Amino acid sequence: MPKILAVDDKKDNLTALSALLNALIPGCNVITAQSGAEALEKAKTESPDTILLDIKMPVMDGYEVCNRLKYDETTKHIPVIMISAIKTESEDLVKGFETGADAYLAKPIDEYVLIAQVKTALRIKKAEDHLRRQKDLLESTVQDRTAELLRTNEQLKHEINNRINAEKKYRMLIETMNEGLFLMDENFLITFANNRLFEILGYLKEKIIGMSVHNFLNVRNQRIFDEQMELHKKGDHTVYELIFIRKDGQKIPVIVSPSPIIDADGQFKGSLAVITNISERKQLETQLHQAQKMEAIGKLAGGIAHDFNNILTTIIGNAELALMNVIKDKSLRKGIKEIKKAGERAASLTRQLLAFSRKQIVQPKILDINELLTDMEKMLGRLIGEDIEMLTIPAPALWQVEIDPGQIEQVIMNLAINAKDAMPCGGKLTIETANADLDENYSHEHGIEEKKSGRYVMLAVSDTGIGMDKETHEHIFEPFFTTKKVGKGTGLGLATVYGIVKQNNGFIWVYSEPKQGAIFKVYLPEVKKDADPEKKEKKSVVKLNGSETVLIVEDDGLLRNLTQNTLQRYGYKVLDAENGEDAIRVCKEYDGRIDLMITDVVMPKIGGREAAKRLLPLYPQMKVIYMSGYTDDAIVHHGVLEPGLNFLEKPFTPKGLARKVREVLNQKVDG
Repeated sequence: MPKILAVDDKKDNLTALSALLNALIPGCNVITAQSGAEALEKAKTESPDTILLDIKMPVMDGYEVCNRLKYDETTKHIPVIMISAIKTESEDLVKGFETGADAYLAKPIDEYVLIAQVKTALRIKKAEDHLRRQKDLLESTVQDRTAELLRTNEQLKHEINNRINAEKKYRMLIETMNEGLFLMDENFLITFANNRLFEILGYLKEKIIGMSVHNFLNVRNQRIFDEQMELHKKGDHTVYELIFIRKDGQKIPVIVSPSPIIDADGQFKGSLAVITNISERKQLETQLHQAQKMEAIGKLAGGIAHDFNNILTTIIGNAELALMNVIKDKSLRKGIKEIKKAGERAASLTRQLLAFSRKQIVQPKILDINELLTDMEKMLGRLIGEDIEMLTIPAPALWQVEIDPGQIEQVIMNLAINAKDAMPCGGKLTIETANADLDENYSHEHGIEEKKSGRYVMLAVSDTGIGMDKETHEHIFEPFFTTKKVGKGTGLGLATVYGIVKQNNGFIWVYSEPKQGAIFKVYLPEVKKDADPEKKEKKSVVKLNGSETVLIVEDDGLLRNLTQNTLQRYGYKVLDAENGEDAIRVCKEYDGRIDLMITDVVMPKIGGREAAKRLLPLYPQMKVIYMSGYTDDAIVHHGVLEPGLNFLEKPFTPKGLARKVREVLNQKVDG
C-alpha cells in the first residue's frame, strides 16, 4: 500500500488532507508531520513513497525542507509535491522547482488535480525504484559473472563465444528477465540477445544476430551511442537514454545500462548492455505536463474573464437602457436587440469556457435539464460537427435537480466530445432525459456500488461508435487513462464527469461492446424544493425604484458609468469611485447617509473587501453588494464567497442590478 507523508504546521489542514487521501486512494497509509525537522526525521525513518509539503511553516519553511531532502542520499528519490496558500507567482514556482520539488500546487486545491498529481508521483516513484533495483541486480550479476570468468582460464579472456558457453547456467535468468539484454563485439555487431530484446525491437532472433546496433537508431541517437561507446572503451559504466526504432517504425525510449568488456591488456572487446523500456514513464510525464498545461489554460481563462465580463456587462446594459429610451422606431429597436442578443451569447460562451476549464464559480441551482439542453443544442451541434447526426429526446414533465449549471454543462460537453471521438467516420449521437424511480434491485443488476434507491433524473448520452472492450471499460473513469494517441487527449474528461456526478450525490452507469457503440447514463437525485427561489423573488418584486444613496466602486470607467446611469434612472442618488482608496476619499468629502455600497472585488490600490471593512464602522447601517467577473479562485482568495454576503456576478443587466439593489435594501427595511 502507498505511504504518503503530509507536512503542514496546522493540524486541521493535516486532518482534512489525510481524510481526502484516504477517501480517494483506498488503502494508503498517511503519515503526518507538523514541522520541517519532524518531516526530515520521518522521511528517513518511514521511507514514504511521496511527500505533500506545505511551504509556509515556522522555523524551517518548505523550500529548506525540500532542499535538505533532495541533498540527502536516503531521501533524494522521494517525490515532493509542494503546496502553497499564497505563493503562486512565477518566481515562487521557479524557486520551488530549483529546490528539487516534483510538482507545485496552489490552495485551494482541486482535489482531482491533487489526487492525479499524487498518483502520478507514486507511479513514477514505483517505476524508478524498480529501475534502480534492476540496475543494482544487473550490475551485481555482471560483476559476479565477470569475476567468475576471470577465475576460469586465460583462454576465456580472448574468446567471447567460449565465455557465452560458460554462462549457460545463467541463460534461464537472462531469458526470463523483463529487460532486453544483448552482447555486442568491438564493432558494435550483436552476437547475443535475449527474448525480451526481440519483443522490444519487433525482430526475429535470426534477424537481429549479426546486425549493428546502428541499424536500430536514427542519426541523432547514433551520435549519442558513439559518444557513449568512446567512454565505455575506457571502462565507463554510465547509464544513458536512447530511442530505439522498432521494425514497424515505432520509437521506443529506453535506458541503456552498459558493462564494457575489457581484456587483460586493456583492449575493448565489446559490451554487455541491458535496455529497459521506459515508454510508460515517458507517457506519464507527458500526461503530467498536459495536465499542467490544462491548469495553465484554466488560469488564463480566469484571467481574461474579469475584463471580458466587464465589457459584456457594459454592452448588454447599455443596449437594455437604449431599449428603454427607444419606443417607436422599430428598426432601431431591432438593431439594439441584436446587439443585446449578441452580448448575451458572448456571456453564455464565456460561462461555458470557464465551465470547460473548471474555473467557474460553483453555485448549485434548482433547474430543469431539458431547458439547459435546449440552450446548449446549437453549441453542441458546432462541437460535434456536420458528419454526426444529433438527436435530443427530452422526457415530458421531467423532475428537477439541484446542481451548478456550469457543472452539468461540462458533463454534457465532455460526454458529447467523448462520443464524437468514438465516431471518427460519423454516426449518430443521442441525448435523452427521463424520470427514474430506482430500487436496490436496479443497483444490484447494473453493478452500481452505491445501491441508493429513490427518485432520480436520468441523462443518457449514446453513440454508434467503435465501443470499448471490458478492460477499457474498467479504467475509463481513472485520471489520465485514455485510449487516444499521445497528444490527442489528457484522460481527464470522463474523470471530471465522474467527479462532478459524485459531488452531486449521483452515479453513472456505462454499457458498451466493441463496434456496438456506447451509452453513458448519469443519474442525479430529484430535488423536491420549489423552483429557483431567485426566480420567484424576481417575480415578486414589483417596485424597483428607490431614493436611497448608493456608492458605486468600480475601476472600469464604462461599467461604472453604466451602473450609475442605471441606478439614477431608478431614482437613486449615486456617488461613484474608481477604487477602494478613492471610495474612502469620496466618503470623507460627503456629508450624508450612505445606504448601500456596490463594489468590485479585485481593484488596484485597495480592493472591495478591504474598502468595505474600512467604511462599515463609519456607516454601520450601510449594506454591501460585491460584484465580480473573476473566477472562483480569485473570489475565494478575496474572501467574498462567505455565507451571508451579497454577491452579483458579472455580466448583469440593468434590471438585474436594480432588482439586486432593491432586494438588499429591502432586507435592511425588513430588519
